[in-house]
Amino acid sequence: MSRRRSKPPVRRYHDRVARRYDASYEDVFWQWHDALTWEGLRPFLPSAHAAPTLDLGCGTGKWALRLLDSGYAVTCVDVSGAMVEQARRKIEAVGRAGRAAFLQADLCDLSELPDEAFDLALALGDPIGCTQSPPRALSQIRRKLRPAGILVATLDNRLAAVDHYLEQRDVSALDAFLRTGRTHWLTADPDEQFPIWTYTPAQAVRLFEKCGFEVLDMMGKTVLPMRHYRELLADPATRRVLTRLEMRLSRDPAAVGRAAHVQMAARRTSGNEAESDD
Repeated sequence: MSRRRSKPPVRRYHDRVARRYDASYEDVFWQWHDALTWEGLRPFLPSAHAAPTLDLGCGTGKWALRLLDSGYAVTCVDVSGAMVEQARRKIEAVGRAGRAAFLQADLCDLSELPDEAFDLALALGDPIGCTQSPPRALSQIRRKLRPAGILVATLDNRLAAVDHYLEQRDVSALDAFLRTGRTHWLTADPDEQFPIWTYTPAQAVRLFEKCGFEVLDMMGKTVLPMRHYRELLADPATRRVLTRLEMRLSRDPAAVGRAAHVQMAARRTSGNEAESDD
C-alpha cells in the first residue's frame, strides 16, 4: 500500500490542498462570513491576558492568528501535517511563533496535549463533524479544557443538505441521510471522500450536552444564502444592511434551521466525563 493510500481520506484531501487552501476563501463572501464568525465568538474569549487556547482543525492558521493578535497563546492542531506546516509558516512570518505551538493529531485522540490546560478551544470549519466519531472528539476536547472552559465550534446543519439529495433525484439516499446524518466530502477522488456527520440544531445541542457541555449560545451561519449572491456584498451600504439582517436572523431559533452551519458556544460542565462513540 502506498504511503498516500495509507492516510485517512480527510488527511489525504487536506494534505493535497494545503498550499492553495487560502485561495478558496479570499473573496467578499468569506470576508463577510469570517467577520460574522468573529463577532459570534468574541463574547466568549478569555478575560485573562495570554490565556492558553486551542485552535482545533487549525487549517492554515487563520483563527490562530486572530487569537495571537488578541494576546492569547495558541496551540494549533490539525489532522493534516501539511496544514499544520502552513499555519506554522504563516505565524512565523508575522513573528508570533514564540506564543504558538503546533501538533498534528486527530481530534479523536488528543492524548499528546495536557489535560485541563486550556481556557478556550475553537473548532471552526466543522472539524468535529469530519472525525470518525464526533462524540469521542468532543469528549477529548472536554478533557483538555479547564473546568468551565469554553468551546466554540461549528457543525454542518443536516437540514441544509436536503436540497443536494433532491437535486440528485435520489430519494433513497435522502431517506438514509436524514436517518443517519452521515454524508461525505464531495471531492472527485473517492480516496479523498471523507465522512461528514451532520446535525440539526436540536441534535447539536443534545450532542454537546451528552458529551459534558452546557450550550451557552447558538447561531446559524449563514441564514441568508449570500454564498449564491456574493455580488450584493461588494457594495458597502448593501453589505451593512445584509449584516444587520443576518445578525438578527442568526439568533432566531426558527431561522437557524435554514443556515448551512450551526455555531455553538458551550461551557465544560463539572461532573464525570461521559465518552461515547455513538
